[in-house]
Amino acid sequence: MNKLLALVKVDFKNTYGFNSLIQSLKNRRNIWIALVIVLAILSLIPSYFMLVMGLVNLADAFFQIGQGSYFLQMGIFGSQALVFALGIFYVLSKYYFASDLNQLVPLPIKPSYIIGSKFITLMFSEYLTSFPVLLPFIIIYGLKASKGVAYWVYSLIVILTMPIIPLVLASLLVMVFMKYTNLGDKKDLIRIISSIFFIVFIIWLQLTIQQLAMKSIELGDALFLNLAKDSLYLVKRLGIVFPPSMWATLALANTNVSGLLYLVLFLGISFVSIGLMIYLAERIFFDGLIGNIEVVAKERKARDLTRSVAVMKPYLAIAKKELLMLVKTPVYLLNSIGGVIIVPIILVMPILMGDESMDTITSLISDYPHFVNLITIGIIVVLAMVNSIGPTTFSREGKNLWIQRVLPIRARDQVLGRVLSSLAVQLLGILVLISAIYIINRIKAADILIITSLGLVGSIPMTQLGMVVDIARPMLDWDNPQRAMKQNFNVLVALGLGALFMMGLFFLVKNLIYKIDLIYIYLILFTIFITLAIILQGILEKMVERQFMELE
Repeated sequence: MNKLLALVKVDFKNTYGFNSLIQSLKNRRNIWIALVIVLAILSLIPSYFMLVMGLVNLADAFFQIGQGSYFLQMGIFGSQALVFALGIFYVLSKYYFASDLNQLVPLPIKPSYIIGSKFITLMFSEYLTSFPVLLPFIIIYGLKASKGVAYWVYSLIVILTMPIIPLVLASLLVMVFMKYTNLGDKKDLIRIISSIFFIVFIIWLQLTIQQLAMKSIELGDALFLNLAKDSLYLVKRLGIVFPPSMWATLALANTNVSGLLYLVLFLGISFVSIGLMIYLAERIFFDGLIGNIEVVAKERKARDLTRSVAVMKPYLAIAKKELLMLVKTPVYLLNSIGGVIIVPIILVMPILMGDESMDTITSLISDYPHFVNLITIGIIVVLAMVNSIGPTTFSREGKNLWIQRVLPIRARDQVLGRVLSSLAVQLLGILVLISAIYIINRIKAADILIITSLGLVGSIPMTQLGMVVDIARPMLDWDNPQRAMKQNFNVLVALGLGALFMMGLFFLVKNLIYKIDLIYIYLILFTIFITLAIILQGILEKMVERQFMELE
């Protein structure tokens, strides 16, 4: 137990870096960063308040039909789904790619202690994301149902233990995935391919669960009769899909002996699931880990040596290095390449699964084909924002950024190579997106050419914008790659600036769409993209030269 507590303490320091944060804030140059973060949080309060007011109205609707407990279950189920979705990325990074594993694995420490300490740290991370989602449902339901002290005590217990089951499920999936994809020299390629299928599987699973939940409720005229007979009818129907959400809901809805039994059941399954995870960790954790931290030296054949020293353009070498870094680190792969393929898959998968709600979208695309190109171009440019490659390109170097500083490579090549790596990822996204649109509605070869060319050109300034943010203040002190990409404030800043840019383009196109021919709109967009790219290229070259000289 002492070892576990010691590991938890160290892991908290490495993950959240409270001490380094305090020291950083003592530096007056970094105070503005704290102010920007505070302002960003404050700017979200009005939107969050409007969202909460919408939840109040939704709760009123469910209480009017006698199904107020279903409103509570929506919050619990939604929070658990969020924890599971984010947990997959967090677990992959924390369990297998954290830098402290190099020191922990050789020590006489059981895998259960390593996994246990990291699981506790991840629980805290999940609290930060799930609390804002779950708390409004808990509070609104408790006030509207006039619940007593027992409800609020039960709620506190449910809130603190709610992330356990979905996070355990995510941990088990990732550990099994890493064990059976750790196959010798080809493990990187296998994991890349498997990761893509893994993402598709998760999306399919979520859509399937959603469809099952809707089908379990839709019973025609019998629905209203069942609603009148049983105030917990909707809760029980959704509980068929994911029972833990039902147990937690019934524990809070009935704060009597029945509710206490459901609470004990919920807690019991939660702690049993932790035991199962620890049991499997002792047997499969190291099997998936070995190969990620080991360094293997092999003799190279003559042709390999010749290939390694072959002359390559500096910007192409930078682009190749960036792409290899992305594809060889599953965390980067899922957050960058995964992002550009998830959106198109989400668009087309409901149609392939026969979801009738997508018929309206399909008919709109058929009736207004002239909007398809503009919307698709907009999605591609947005994907350049979502892939997070630009605003993390220097941060991902970490403490090894000094290597880039000492290499005889011009700032122009540094910028161009990193932009090219982002465009390569964008090409993959464009291929998937156009394939998805082709399945929904057949498009012409000329339209494909326009979408591809304008989409790529528009991705350049979007990537450069993120690079400007990242080079201004790169996040180089991180202990696992997840922090460099998912916990990097530069990504949020770049998303905000990119959103403003896209809003400007939207209003411009909206005002021109019925006034001039579509071909002129394409030319205007192309001119804007190229002009902005040239301007940002010049800015970036100066910033890279200056920062490479000033960074310690």
